Amino acid sequence: MSDRDSVRRQFDEIDTDHDGYIAAGEFKDFLQKNPKVSDANARAAFDFADENGDDQISFEEFSRFIR
Repeated sequence: MSDRDSVRRQFDEIDTDHDGYIAAGEFKDFLQKNPKVSDANARAAFDFADENGDDQISFEEFSRFIR
């Protein structure tokens, strides 16, 4: 399995409504599976990953974020 396939699998796991984007709520829910992640830290990570500020994370943005 390639790195891209692994990233796609993780992206699809977070994109629970399967619309092709990760919304802030989906990202927060995923990050807060670890209870030590605060709402503020989840939002800060989301804002960092959302490079174009459209309040959703595309697959390309996610790929760059996790590398």
